[in-house]
Amino acid sequence: MSLTREDILRELELLPAWRPRMPEVAHMFPVVEKPSGTPVAKSLVDEGSVPVAEVTPAEAEITPLLPDPQPSESAEIVEANIIETISEPLIQSPWLLLCPQASDDASQALLQNILRALKLPVEDVVLHQHAISSAQVQSRFCVLFGLETANHFLGTTHADIASVRGQLLAHGDMRYVITHPPQAMLAQPALKKETWHDLCLLLAEK
Repeated sequence: MSLTREDILRELELLPAWRPRMPEVAHMFPVVEKPSGTPVAKSLVDEGSVPVAEVTPAEAEITPLLPDPQPSESAEIVEANIIETISEPLIQSPWLLLCPQASDDASQALLQNILRALKLPVEDVVLHQHAISSAQVQSRFCVLFGLETANHFLGTTHADIASVRGQLLAHGDMRYVITHPPQAMLAQPALKKETWHDLCLLLAEK
């Protein structure tokens, strides 16, 4: 005798527990008719709400944009400190000797001899060997070694050092001289006398 599917389920004691699920699911999604006749599923959250397909742009809720956050007092203080730090001069010293073009040992030795000859307090003198501008300096006296150094520092376009050296010049409250670079003095030792003359113009203003 062959057993049917129901006989097998009954033998396994599954028949009373087995029920078709699809009819129950169908009750969860009642269908309403639109005026056009197109069925639209109701919302599972709120049966009285308008179907998503029927919401017009005018009915849609527009989320207002949040206003830009206003800077706090602490943020303004930090920003002010940054600006103050950036605007602070790089060099603050009574005397500045600016000579970017002195990388060899002979030029370095010559510069040290010039420093000793000036007989200035060590804490009052800065020997700087990188190109900078006058806006980065707060000094009373400045020695600019070489025409290229002077033009970069002052933002000028002097073409001949003879036209600017041997003079006591002023830039704001700073007094300065433009003189020969160490390489030129080493190549022509007679220029050392001219350089010392330029330095004495500043020493007389001390």
